[in-house]
Amino acid sequence: MLWLYILLGILLVIFLLLLMPVKLKASYNEDFRCCLKIGFVKIQLYPQKPKKKKKKKKPEKAEEKPKHEEKKKESLIKEKGISWLFDLIKKIADLAVGALKDFFRHIIVKKLMLSINIAGNDAADTAVKYGYCCSAVYPAFGIIVGAVKCKSYGVDISPNFEEKAKSAVNMELEAKIKILWLLALVLKHGYKGLKLLTDLKN
Repeated sequence: MLWLYILLGILLVIFLLLLMPVKLKASYNEDFRCCLKIGFVKIQLYPQKPKKKKKKKKPEKAEEKPKHEEKKKESLIKEKGISWLFDLIKKIADLAVGALKDFFRHIIVKKLMLSINIAGNDAADTAVKYGYCCSAVYPAFGIIVGAVKCKSYGVDISPNFEEKAKSAVNMELEAKIKILWLLALVLKHGYKGLKLLTDLKN
């Protein structure tokens, strides 16, 4: 009976670990910073900590091996036809779109703030850049907010007509996704990916 309690305890620990969120925190203010947090473990993604330089060992002279001429294989397109290539591209696109949709559906964005201050060479240049930025950023921001669950978000784009002013961008992002959902996505779309690779090899 003891083994049953041990097994249940192990399963409970695994389940609690799967419920643990993977948190991403990113910011931009003249320089970009990004870190990942899994439970109590923090991983600095960018900028990365400088690694200690290892002393390089002198390379040993390797014996030259005689080169064997390899026969060139016939390209897959010639072998299977152009329609096979189009079908493959469609399958890859469907897989990518499905995986991204599922991935974004389970992301919870705690905070997403974007502030852009536009400055040009003169007032006319500033106005043109401001209009272009608004037409590009606002729709893109709307798509992102619509694709994920956002708790707090905002975007502010403003022109700066002051002389010798410089453009500035400030961004803050805090998002999370549970390990359970990541594992489910890997199992679901990983199987489809492996099946696609198998078809490609065959």
